[in-house]
Amino acid sequence: AMLLNGTLVSRAGTALVAMTAHEFGAPVLVCCETYKFTERVYLDSICYNELGDPDELVPGPTQLASSRMADWRDIPQLRLLNLLYDVTPMKYLTMVVTEAGGIPPTSV
Repeated sequence: AMLLNGTLVSRAGTALVAMTAHEFGAPVLVCCETYKFTERVYLDSICYNELGDPDELVPGPTQLASSRMADWRDIPQLRLLNLLYDVTPMKYLTMVVTEAGGIPPTSV
């Protein structure tokens, strides 16, 4: 979704890719239909997010035996948080491509 302040809410990892591209001077294009534009404003990805299964963050069963994370559920102070979405600030986005054409993120 594209938020009122030009921020993008997308799958976890999107912000990292956009920041890396920005650092190397590569343009970041976002494909988003206009019905996904919203008047909400998020400052971080913690406020409204979906949580995934924490077991998706640990290695698979074949690799689990040799992993330090094999017994993560037995450590009472450890909780895994698997956020499904992240927030990409407008300054890392070059253009938003919609069914109406390309627009700068400042015009969302």
